[in-house]
Amino acid sequence: DLDGFYRKWNLDLHTRMLYGNSKEDYSVSKISYSAGVYIQYKLSKTFALCSGGDYLNLRYQYKLANNQSYDQLTYFSVPLTIRVFPSRKLLFETGVLYNHLLEARNTQIGDPRNKINDYPEGAFKNAFGWLFGTQYNVWKRFDVSLQYRFSKRASDPNVLQKNNFEAFILGIHFFILNPKKKPK
Repeated sequence: DLDGFYRKWNLDLHTRMLYGNSKEDYSVSKISYSAGVYIQYKLSKTFALCSGGDYLNLRYQYKLANNQSYDQLTYFSVPLTIRVFPSRKLLFETGVLYNHLLEARNTQIGDPRNKINDYPEGAFKNAFGWLFGTQYNVWKRFDVSLQYRFSKRASDPNVLQKNNFEAFILGIHFFILNPKKKPK
C-alpha cells in the first residue's frame, strides 16, 4: 500500500547530463546536457502516463584519420511513457519518443563567408525512438533519474552522418506538487 493516497496530476522540471553517441564505430561519446518539463497523470497509485518536452543536445566526435570533428545535434524531444511505481520512492518507465531536429552543427564543415557550421538541410532528420528509465526520490520533491534512450531512422549507408543515436542520461527532477503530501 502506498499510504492510501496519490496525486493524479504533477509537473516535473528537470535538468540532465547526457552521455551519447551516434550508433557508429567511427564516433565517440561526449558529455552534453538536456532540460525540460514533464506532466504526469496517475491512473492509480502504482501506474501513470507521462509526457512533456525536452531540449536535448547530443554531442559526439568522429574518430577517423581524416576527420576528428565534433557534431552537435539539438532536438526538441517529446516522450510518451508509462510509469510503474513499485514503492513511494521508486518508479520505472518506458515509452516512445519523437525527436524533432532543431539544429545540426559540425566543427569543421560550414560556410566560411557567413561563419556558420550548420549541416545542409536534410543531412539529419526528425526521428522516433524509445526510452527506458528509472527514477528515485531522494528528498521531498527531488528525484534523481537514470535513462537510456535510442533513436533509429533509415540513413543512406554511403553517408557519414546517421540518424541513429543512443544516450545514457543522468537527471535531477523537481516536482511542483509534493508527491508525498496528501492533496486537500
